[in-house]
Amino acid sequence: MKRTILWVLMGALFLLNGFSLNAVGRKDNPGAAAAESLVITDMAGRNVTLPSKIRSVYSSNPVGTMLMYTFDDTLVAGTNWELAPSQTKYATEYYRNLPNLGGWYGRGNQGNIEEIIKAAPDFVLSTGVDRASIDSAEQLQRQLGIPVVLAESEDIMGLAETYRFLGKILGNEKRGEELAVYTEAVLKHAADITAKIPERQKIRVYYAEEADGLHTDPSGSWHSRLIDICGGINVAQAQITPGYGRTAVSIEQVILWDPDLIIACIDNGADTGSYHTILTDPKWAGIKAVRNKLVFPTPIEPQNWFDRPPSVNTVIGIKWVQALLYPELVDYDIKAETKAFYKMFYHVDINDADVASILKNALRE
Repeated sequence: MKRTILWVLMGALFLLNGFSLNAVGRKDNPGAAAAESLVITDMAGRNVTLPSKIRSVYSSNPVGTMLMYTFDDTLVAGTNWELAPSQTKYATEYYRNLPNLGGWYGRGNQGNIEEIIKAAPDFVLSTGVDRASIDSAEQLQRQLGIPVVLAESEDIMGLAETYRFLGKILGNEKRGEELAVYTEAVLKHAADITAKIPERQKIRVYYAEEADGLHTDPSGSWHSRLIDICGGINVAQAQITPGYGRTAVSIEQVILWDPDLIIACIDNGADTGSYHTILTDPKWAGIKAVRNKLVFPTPIEPQNWFDRPPSVNTVIGIKWVQALLYPELVDYDIKAETKAFYKMFYHVDINDADVASILKNALRE
């Protein structure tokens, strides 16, 4: 009898120890079996308790939303803005019908606390791993009563590790690795091409923003990073403006810079017409890039390929920018690459007509 009791006690102790010290029980609904919750360490080093089965994630800004969409669109709880037609044309039906929950990003944008709580995501994904991001995450977590996970995603050089991190916490490491490997290959290929370009032969680029084209982001900014990655020289070498970016410059300054090539930002907000302004306004006519017809608008469907947000969309943007700057050095067809990227990251099959629409005026003749 004593031996039987001893074995029962030992078995119970074994079962208790079998659970991770990082696991706690929770009830999903009345009568349901207790499910595990796991303590994960986010990319800022914070310990966060999450359900073991993630069904829905809200991202506090567009960068995180695009990350989640590309990983698995059906896990996205809501968007951060009202989607424009260009943002729904090449998106899944599920994503097109999501509610706008707002978000914390850019020029004073705020999330809708009440609607976020009502959407009941399993966790909130926020980006940034510095002290300010950690403080903001802790405050948001208190406001919502929902765990907040921090990931690094604005730095494209660390995007592959972010995908691997998401794969672990979302229970789909295979998908995380697939996206990570693709991203790493794009970055490596860009670096290999850039390494072949002598300094004196590098293309000098001006990045034109807002409707007048007289706003830009200097070298080193998140928003102009692709010029550096792709082996160009950003003519705007001034000190980076803190915050949202879009440093104002004069036409006289742009004329002095006299760039070889201009990339004109187009998005669904402030940047709506600089491409046409640059091509038609006489004050731009003497600039080398304009004379040589080397002015190109950014593709924007479903997201700006160059920046805004500086997220996953810039992965295909790297291939596009490098093909613009050094067509003689690239060994791929950007149209074929576009189809492959949209399939893998945006979950849509596109045809030749779609590619032509997406890349309208954005390629060298």
